[in-house]
Amino acid sequence: MPNMKERMAQFMQGRHGVDALSNFLVILGVILMFVSFIPNLAFLQWISIVLLLIAIVRAYSKNTAARERENAAFVRIFEKPMSAISLAKTKREHPDTDYFRCKGCGQILSVPKGKGTLRVVCPKCKTEDTHKS
Repeated sequence: MPNMKERMAQFMQGRHGVDALSNFLVILGVILMFVSFIPNLAFLQWISIVLLLIAIVRAYSKNTAARERENAAFVRIFEKPMSAISLAKTKREHPDTDYFRCKGCGQILSVPKGKGTLRVVCPKCKTEDTHKS
């Protein structure tokens, strides 16, 4: 078996591998596969198979420059929604903290709730602001 591991590592050398776009395509393909079990939605099964095949082809592709450009565009598009989801999760986990964006650079800052008006300095751009908590 150790020989098989070495062969797989050698086979993957110079190939792109799995990235965020490939992971998204696999997850979307699996979700569509389960949804396709609903009557009159069988065509989704074919779409899910195509998405899974695209993810596999991307992972084994040797054209790494093109795959990296595709992944960078995907990450750029989904950056804002993912950060909003992450912020919502953080707000749920820390209800005693107030979150807001820096007016200078857009960095998300936090202050404890119930402390009155606070002077806040952004650690990224050093912009000073007062925020009521």
